[in-house]
Amino acid sequence: MWFKYMAKHKRSLAIIMLAFILFNITIPFSYPAYADLQVKEVQKSGDVQKDGDLVKKADTKKEANPEKSAWDKSVEWITTDQGYKVIKWTFNDFFIAKIAGVHEVATSMSEPNGLSSSAKITGALTVSAIVRGGISIFTQDRTWQQGLMDSWDAIEKGVTLHQFVNWSNIAPYVGTKIHNLRNFATPVGGAAADSSTLLKSVAPLSKVAKVAGWAGIAFSTVDMVSGYAHAFNSPDGSQQQADAVLTGTAGLGSLALTAGLMIGAACPPLAVGLAVGGALVWGAATVGKYFTGNKTVRKVVTAPVRWVKSWFD
Repeated sequence: MWFKYMAKHKRSLAIIMLAFILFNITIPFSYPAYADLQVKEVQKSGDVQKDGDLVKKADTKKEANPEKSAWDKSVEWITTDQGYKVIKWTFNDFFIAKIAGVHEVATSMSEPNGLSSSAKITGALTVSAIVRGGISIFTQDRTWQQGLMDSWDAIEKGVTLHQFVNWSNIAPYVGTKIHNLRNFATPVGGAAADSSTLLKSVAPLSKVAKVAGWAGIAFSTVDMVSGYAHAFNSPDGSQQQADAVLTGTAGLGSLALTAGLMIGAACPPLAVGLAVGGALVWGAATVGKYFTGNKTVRKVVTAPVRWVKSWFD
């Protein structure tokens, strides 16, 4: 039966066998032909050959601009994104600050003399920080609105320092210390008594105030680290790099200010030095942001970062 079928269709089988033979003959020449076609496509489209593999033009652009790491994306999000402002305001300015302020006011009201002037100011600062922080979420850098918010923040910090430092006793304390050093004499027990007069209050912080302080330190640390990290990832001498440096420096100032307020009576001279120095550093960095459009200012501000980066070149 099979042989009869082959005899009947021998012409068709012959054509199929011939096509199969021709196919096997052309196989060795098929890859060089395809490779030649690839070379022509490279020449036409602008693609390149790398290590024998075809690399698309779009892929070479990706290699020239590699994708940012998770750390770099996080740093950029903290320094530029509005979402971080919302989180910082929610937890630091609103939630924790509100609890600390309400706690101090409530504690003062329960005392025999009623609500103290210090508690009133604390309550006012709490409400002020909440309102200012909420508005700051929607402001842009180097605008008159942001300038108003920074001025507002500076007033709050000034009032806080005024409540913390006994300015009238700084000069007598420093004079006494210099006199004792010159005469190699230190009154027994006098140093501790003198230093305590530098503060308007030596009462220990409440647990709620400590939580608020540590929260402030945490957010200031994040601002400082992310700012300096963003500066190292930015083009040297650019306005972006200068802004990042000043953002990190402002975070450092806020960190020192909050740390000084928390140290308090444990070491008054250190507490006053950190608080006042931190406020001055924050103020200088905040004002500096409005002048980073100037090439000379950018050169001065970014010099430390560029110097450190040169170590790894």
